[in-house]
Order: sequence, then C-alpha cells, then structure tokens
Amino acid sequence: MKTSHGKSAAFTLIELLVVIAILALLVSILLPSLARARTMAKIVKAHAELRGLTLALEMYSQDNDEQLPPTRLSCSSRTAYELPIELMPYLPRGRRNDVDIVEMPDPFTPGECYRYRAVGTAILNESTILENTAALWVPDGLPGRESDSGRYYSDPRTSPVRYAVWSMGPEPDSPRFDIPGRLPVPSRYWLQDASDTGVIVHYQDRGGQIHQSP
Repeated sequence: MKTSHGKSAAFTLIELLVVIAILALLVSILLPSLARARTMAKIVKAHAELRGLTLALEMYSQDNDEQLPPTRLSCSSRTAYELPIELMPYLPRGRRNDVDIVEMPDPFTPGECYRYRAVGTAILNESTILENTAALWVPDGLPGRESDSGRYYSDPRTSPVRYAVWSMGPEPDSPRFDIPGRLPVPSRYWLQDASDTGVIVHYQDRGGQIHQSP
C-alpha cells in the first residue's frame, strides 16, 4: 500500500511487538474466564443429572416398598459406589468391560459415572450380600447445624441420611478429601464455586427431603 507521499505503509517492529503484547494480555484475561465458564457448565450439568438420579431413586423406592438399591462395594478393579444396576429401568443403560451399567458419566471424571451410597444393604464384588454394612459418615446436627463431629451410620432405621449421589468434582484427588471414606455428605468436602475443589452432592434425609451442595 502506498501513502500520499509514495512511501509503503508498514508496521514497525515496535508497533508489531505492542500488538502482540496486547493480544497476549487479552488472551491471559479471557482464558481463565473461558475455563471458569466451562467448569460452571459442568457444574450445572452435574446438578441436573444428579437431580435425575434422585428422581429415579424415588421411583424405584415407590415401586419396591420404600426400599433403596444396595450400595456397591468392590475389592477388584471396579469402582466402589457404582450407580446401582437396579435403576436401569429408569435411566440410560450402557456396558463397560462386558458388564451392564447405568450410563451416566461424571463430567469431571472421564470414563467413570456418578457415585451412589445408601445406608444399609451392601453388595460386595456383585456376589456377596451384606446386611447393615453400607455406611455413611454423617455430621452431628445435620441438616441445619452441622458439627465437625459425627459418625458412620449403617442402620437405615437410625441414620439421619438415607442415601447420597455425587460427582467427584474438578479435582477427584484433591487433598481436601483428607478422609475419603467420609465423602460425600459433610459440607467441608463440597464444591463451593467454580474456582474451588470439592464434590457436587445431592442427598436425602430420613424425612425424605433432598438437600444439595451449592
């Protein structure tokens, strides 16, 4: 391009460096916002799907004399606290390693589904039924005035919480989960915002009310 004086118009090196610096600054500003937006989208998706799980559990309970599906425990390579296959009539069905599963992937944990724990009956390695073995750690005063103290409950008749379903959240191996066996009911383990770590959980208390993390 020619100017009115017949000279070619071009960026100087300094002008080019300034433009590159401005673009780099814009990218550094926008990338965290985009990452936060993606995380927020996953949080919204997880809450919607966990709500679907609680509805499926309610339908199962109504069809089975107010009983809940057993909790899956595993000493093998399978994931502990898998979603119960008893929910297949109400939820999407899939297969993994030639095994039927409820196909509801956790958006934060590729290759794994949401997790489920209920107080009472447990199935170990899909072969051994154990009564009053599946336990949940419940803080004293829950809900409303949650305390740092609490205990494990394995008897559905006395437990303040019937069951919980949850996503492991953005950092499944977070040091915040100092006692993994206490997941997911205590709010100290909950995801509070998109820049945090923690689980996303919905649980039902003994009175039938559903509670959830932020």
